[in-house]
Amino acid sequence: MKSAEANSSNRIDVAYNVTATELNKLCAVEGAMVFYTVKDSRSYISHACTINIIKKCFPDSSTAKNITCDKTKAREIACNVLAPSLTRNIKMVPIVVQFFSKTGAKHGILEFIEQMHESADDLFVNIEYVLEANELKLNQLVSLGSDNTNVNVSNHHSVFALFEKLLPGLIKGTCYYHVLHNLVKHGHEHLLFDIEAALLKIYSHVCRSSVRSQELTNYFDFIELFLNILD
Repeated sequence: MKSAEANSSNRIDVAYNVTATELNKLCAVEGAMVFYTVKDSRSYISHACTINIIKKCFPDSSTAKNITCDKTKAREIACNVLAPSLTRNIKMVPIVVQFFSKTGAKHGILEFIEQMHESADDLFVNIEYVLEANELKLNQLVSLGSDNTNVNVSNHHSVFALFEKLLPGLIKGTCYYHVLHNLVKHGHEHLLFDIEAALLKIYSHVCRSSVRSQELTNYFDFIELFLNILD
């Protein structure tokens, strides 16, 4: 009998002085609040402030009164409760446009879209929707490119291939960073010396002396200033 009473006193619903049904509702509210905090890319500090405001705005609500979801608890719910149940990844895809204006070439982010699958068909539909939603004429699209393989790779079924069916004169854009990376990666194999060993020797020479490190830092600052002047 004492054991049963002891176990009963350790239950969380008894500790919060709420019924099991109210506790389930409380857990659901806290989980939902944390879910939308993460989904909307808000910080846990912002989440904690929101909870405090809710408790002050609804003092007569037993659910609002018993919410205790600060930033530490919110992180634990997100990482240890919600994350293991999320079996699919949702990726943020930026749609970037570049165009000519009266003052020269301009570029900027048109919109961010959430996409669970990175298939060529899904990307094609979403990109086409974003262009139409922003009242951009599809027949004025000149070039399309990305560092995503489903966009550029494959001559028959890729985002570029699907757009090319609508716009036969479309030009394929490339990611210059990937081109540069591949050039260095494959060019390194044909060098007459080991550039990695040379870099390690230079690093070892510089890091042993604070004077050398400071001189190198000053040199980098000078180069950065020089490049800013050129720009």
